[in-house]
Amino acid sequence: MLCEHLHISPAYFSTLFKRETGLIFTAYVTKVCMETAAALLRDTEEKTYLIAQETGYLDPNYFSYVFKWYHGVSPSKYRSQ
Repeated sequence: MLCEHLHISPAYFSTLFKRETGLIFTAYVTKVCMETAAALLRDTEEKTYLIAQETGYLDPNYFSYVFKWYHGVSPSKYRSQ
């Protein structure tokens, strides 16, 4: 949808995005989501499944998997630290 809005091809967008940020688009989106999730875990008492939904993950188990892959600890362990 973004490429349609910008009137560019997905391949060209990917090339530009990687050149400007050093990351592929999906890695950038994951980074933003995981950093947002970490901030919410630190600064709120919200349930993990709600934080998962707020950051775009409909499956709380998959959210926990990605969070642990990205941060090296589970969301609950991250919160307790």
